[in-house]
Amino acid sequence: MFPMFQELASHDPHDKCGHHYAICLDLKNQRFEVLDSMRSEADADLTSHAEFFINNVKETWNRHYEHSKVQIRHFPIEYVVTTNQGNTTDCGFHALEYLAKWEGRLVPAVTAATVVELRKIYTWN
Repeated sequence: MFPMFQELASHDPHDKCGHHYAICLDLKNQRFEVLDSMRSEADADLTSHAEFFINNVKETWNRHYEHSKVQIRHFPIEYVVTTNQGNTTDCGFHALEYLAKWEGRLVPAVTAATVVELRKIYTWN
C-alpha cells in the first residue's frame, strides 16, 4: 500500500491544499488498485497522478528486481469503487482506513460517524 498526496493547486506555492488517496500493489491478483474517496477513473487529474506514480514503481521494480520471478510491468490499474466522502476535508481519514483495512475484497465502509470516531481517537493519541 502506498499513501498518496496530490497537491490540488500546484501552480500556487503558498496553497498547500491537496487530496489523499491510496494505491495498492496487489501481487496475488496481479494488478494495481487505486482507492479514492472523492474521484473515479473518469477524473483526469487522478488517473494522470496515479499512472505517473505506478509507472515509476514499475520502472524501479524492473531496475531492482529484473531477475525476479515476479514481474509487474504488465499489471493493469483498477480504480476501485469506494463510498464518496460527504465533504472536501475528510479524504485523509478515508485514506487511513484504506491503508489499515484494505484486503483486496471489501472496501472499508467509512461513514460520517466513522470520521467522528477517528477524530476522537487521533486527538486522544
